[in-house]
Amino acid sequence: RPSSFQICEKMSDDGKDEKKKDGEEEEELDCSHPEVVNKYQQAGAVANEAIKVVVAACAEGKSVAELCALGDNTINELLAKVYKGKKMEKGIAFPTCISINNCCGHFSPLKEDSVNLKKGDVAKIDLGSHVDGYVALVATTVVIGETEVTGKKADAIQAAKVASDAIIRLLQPGKKNSELTPLIEKAVDAFGCKSVDGVVSHQIKRFSTDGTKVVMNKAVPGHQVEECTFALHEAYAVDVVVSTGEGKCRELDTKCTVFKRAPDNKYNLKMKSAREALFKIEKAHPKMPFSLREIDDSRVRLGITECVRHELLQQHPVLYEKEGEIVTQVKFCVLLMPSGPIKITGIDLADGVKSDKAVEDEELVALLKQPIKPKKKSAKAAAADAAKA
Repeated sequence: RPSSFQICEKMSDDGKDEKKKDGEEEEELDCSHPEVVNKYQQAGAVANEAIKVVVAACAEGKSVAELCALGDNTINELLAKVYKGKKMEKGIAFPTCISINNCCGHFSPLKEDSVNLKKGDVAKIDLGSHVDGYVALVATTVVIGETEVTGKKADAIQAAKVASDAIIRLLQPGKKNSELTPLIEKAVDAFGCKSVDGVVSHQIKRFSTDGTKVVMNKAVPGHQVEECTFALHEAYAVDVVVSTGEGKCRELDTKCTVFKRAPDNKYNLKMKSAREALFKIEKAHPKMPFSLREIDDSRVRLGITECVRHELLQQHPVLYEKEGEIVTQVKFCVLLMPSGPIKITGIDLADGVKSDKAVEDEELVALLKQPIKPKKKSAKAAAADAAKA
């Protein structure tokens, strides 16, 4: 996965650099600031609406490339209406990808490399938007042309849903990431599936989709993450990708089209087309992933290869499970607030998904019965607690 990157500057509401006070370091704003929450929510509303538009357009015979372009165009059109008249960065935080069946992710093809959706295809739709660098990511899974979904397709969809339902109930200030992984594994295992290796839930910050605090969906030998404690006013992208196979994905020969500028790497490029490509990328997408669809000039596209070779761009390669397996995905973003978690992205899965498997683990069953937000105490109970204190 691409490494997280430093936030180089802070921008105020009008887009101008915030001034440091004498002797003070610049503060990184979190969700204790209402304007930050509002920007996350605005970005979330755009991402949710865009993914609903794509879901509604998915049908047998539709071109994946055209559907991905629809998602990106919808994000840009909706963002044009947000904070009108304010000078601030707004745009795509992750280009629309539609990965089918055993494809694990990042399939966002050019028109000439596209495929058409077929009845029964399991399509994972993944996209993201940002407002002033505050990102909102979302993904869902749909089955093309089927109103009732059963068998291993239903198992995989339910596994992803139940695992994500468990995560949002455990993602609380004071809890540790190590407490979540065993229960996520139990949720996925209950449906005879496996979480896909390398997919994790991340803390998100301004201009960053992959912060330092990480939740692993399953324990992988040799791939440990640092233990951390969740804190109030943090934001997280919950990402669950589930397979009916072993959860081990690999690259095949599908062309990579999603990239991100590696901000810390420098190199004196020799090819003119590569220099032109890097110039355009740094101007249009200095911090967020982008799709080759946005680069119309075929000569400039050629320059991308040299940029990748010299590690100026990070690739998001198209990955696959074994042929015949089904991969599903659920992704949403959450703000950890005093009143409980605020879910800024995420849409309901379609009705008609019917798995014959169910969660039986008592601890997990009890967890899933809990409300996502704690119930408000009555004034009498609050007064009693205060008296005890």
